[in-house]
Amino acid sequence: MRLVDWSLVVAAVVLDAAILLSPLPMLTTTDAFVGMWALHAACCAVLAGSIARLLPARYQQRPVWTWLLMFDFAFIAPVLGPIGILLVARATSHRRLHQLVYAKPQSLGLPEYDVRTQDPQRAGQGAIRSRLGASVPASIRMQSLLTLQAVPSRVANPIREELLGDAADDVRLVAFGMLDAEEKRLSKHIHREQTNLQMDLSARTRFDCLVHLAELHWELIYSGLVQGELRKHILGEARGYIDAALALGAKHESGQVFLKGKILLAQGEDEQSERAFTEALELGHSEVSVIPFLAELAFRRREFGRVRGYMQHLFKHHAASRVMPIVAFWNAGGSTHPTHSQRALNHL
Repeated sequence: MRLVDWSLVVAAVVLDAAILLSPLPMLTTTDAFVGMWALHAACCAVLAGSIARLLPARYQQRPVWTWLLMFDFAFIAPVLGPIGILLVARATSHRRLHQLVYAKPQSLGLPEYDVRTQDPQRAGQGAIRSRLGASVPASIRMQSLLTLQAVPSRVANPIREELLGDAADDVRLVAFGMLDAEEKRLSKHIHREQTNLQMDLSARTRFDCLVHLAELHWELIYSGLVQGELRKHILGEARGYIDAALALGAKHESGQVFLKGKILLAQGEDEQSERAFTEALELGHSEVSVIPFLAELAFRRREFGRVRGYMQHLFKHHAASRVMPIVAFWNAGGSTHPTHSQRALNHL
């Protein structure tokens, strides 16, 4: 059967070449034109059918589409098309799966990422504030204000609040709009979670809802969107939600205990926050995240020896780049009472 197919292939190629070399293509009559292309189409049809049967079985799962592809290839390129199909069929019909060469993936070790050497470029508050001063033209202040959209909320929001008293109406309105939009976004999520909390929920779903509410309230604090008595109220709400979540007895992770520690620290409950941070460490929370808060608590108690010990521990565990200047200060043997690093510690 394969011999017959190959014979048909050779015969179709020879006949197609003969048609092309014959005087028929040189004639200008309609009958000659139609006859030439009819003979060419017949050769292509025979060729496509023979080639399709010679292809490996995996290419014959859709015979109609395979035949059309072979036919189009032969019809568009007379002589050269059939020869190309013949060569392709000849090559593929003799290849076996065990002869195919496949790329072999290699196992590569992951590169070691050292946070201390990868200090990302950050937008400095000083550079931004210098372009937002009263002596700077309003157009430049407006451009600088818009660049705050790429700055973390904890840094950008205090600057926006200062601009609420700007002399230019446009700057004041844009700053207020940015603050209002962020506060509305968080308030919308809080309202949705509070509505969900009123429903009949399973213990696990209620736990997740309470934790999310505590996180949203903490985000209001962390972003600097609330101040004064409202800040105290939001802190109380956040603590109430996280306490209610942990009181459910559901299985919790170190992140929830760590959040409780940060809330307690913001409320000035140093002893309780230290216990929460210690528990978070016991539950497996990252030391790089918890130890800076423990160092701040030690600093508040003027236990500078413990602060130095914490900083030495952070130096060995690749602390975040924003903490490294403080870590380097303490490990370099700073003064006995390093009071000028207090602001940095309070903002870890």
